[in-house]
Amino acid sequence: MIDPSVVRPEIALDDFLPIFVSSALVLVFGGFYVGIYTAVKVNILKKWTMPFAYLFWMLTAYCLYTMGSLMHVGDFTAKALVIAAIGLLLLPHAVYYMQDRVHKENEH
Repeated sequence: MIDPSVVRPEIALDDFLPIFVSSALVLVFGGFYVGIYTAVKVNILKKWTMPFAYLFWMLTAYCLYTMGSLMHVGDFTAKALVIAAIGLLLLPHAVYYMQDRVHKENEH
């Protein structure tokens, strides 16, 4: 017999399109976040555009939340989605911090 605590409710047929759209928007908004953040850091865009990068990160996090709630994810998967959103927020910061440190150490 299957343990009832493991069984998740079925995904409603009407939720498939919103799940698909929100998961696609995670990629799109995440790409805009990283793209704008990178463009500001390499001086392609002005510094005043950085809040738009964080706006796109918030949209990414919201789409992750929407996708997870529509899919009725369990506690472990919900925590993994939160960690993924935080990782996406922090990873560009870590990359450019390390790049800046290496550049300063190896300055000509």
